[in-house]
Amino acid sequence: MSELILHHYDEAPFAEKIRMVMGIKNLTWHSVIQPSAMPKPDLIPLTGGYRRTPVFQVGADIYCDTQLIAAHLEARHPQPSIFPGGNPGLDLALGSWANGPYVVTSVAIYMGADDPFAGSLELPEHFHEDRKKMWQTQFDTDALGPRLAGYRSQLDAHTHFINLQLADGRPYLTGEQPSWVDMHAMWDPWFLFAFAPTEAERAYGRFPKISAWLARLAELGQGERIEMPAATALDIARDATPLPPTGIDAHDPLGISAGTQVCVSPSDYAEANIVGELVGTTVNTVSVRREDPRVGEVVVHFPKIGYSVEPV
Repeated sequence: MSELILHHYDEAPFAEKIRMVMGIKNLTWHSVIQPSAMPKPDLIPLTGGYRRTPVFQVGADIYCDTQLIAAHLEARHPQPSIFPGGNPGLDLALGSWANGPYVVTSVAIYMGADDPFAGSLELPEHFHEDRKKMWQTQFDTDALGPRLAGYRSQLDAHTHFINLQLADGRPYLTGEQPSWVDMHAMWDPWFLFAFAPTEAERAYGRFPKISAWLARLAELGQGERIEMPAATALDIARDATPLPPTGIDAHDPLGISAGTQVCVSPSDYAEANIVGELVGTTVNTVSVRREDPRVGEVVVHFPKIGYSVEPV
């Protein structure tokens, strides 16, 4: 079975979701540390321009977006499941809440906070400016000060959902076992405690059940993590052959034939244009084949939710 390779950096909150999945499933995986901000010269050959973290690699197949990565890991290693309650559709659907309005609220608070990077984060000097550009379609980062009270109020309302779930003493949000829902909801406190700890203490410090829940999640570990140089991961992609194409879903409303050159773009805040040959779609994924001088032929897989696909 091909090696599991996660391209990430330790301070990345979205990557922490996948690292927790590795812990739940007790997987052995290879860690490739990538820069937290552009440029990312050892990532772009694999993705064709997709810059977000994390990116998951199996041979010459590249998986983008945490929702797709989690679903792929679940299919590949179904036990222990990250959907222990038997509600994978609902658990995945909650990503539209967790990765949307909840995340945007927390990031706005961090961008406008008085104490960003108060911890010992190892981030480049241009990280903040990089993120300002990334989030400019969501809010004006230079005018957040007067609006912070409103964002804090929004965050408290989102946090109330977590408190409602934990009120009966259950250890995790959907019951006795950790699930993908926990990975969704932990993003915001994990992020704020790392990036703006004073704001995190204001939002979560008065809730002992949330503190205990976060501690339980931290105890899940990361599975067996083995560091790998970026050059080795690129060599693995170069020497591998992508999985056979799935073809086009018979009911796909996109109306784009296999073999068409397409552009895949995130439809929210992280602008990127990934151009390649459409080789497959399912009801919720799209896959494009592309060539790169460093790695040769790779297939990059995206979820449909949150991404646009257009012929070029």
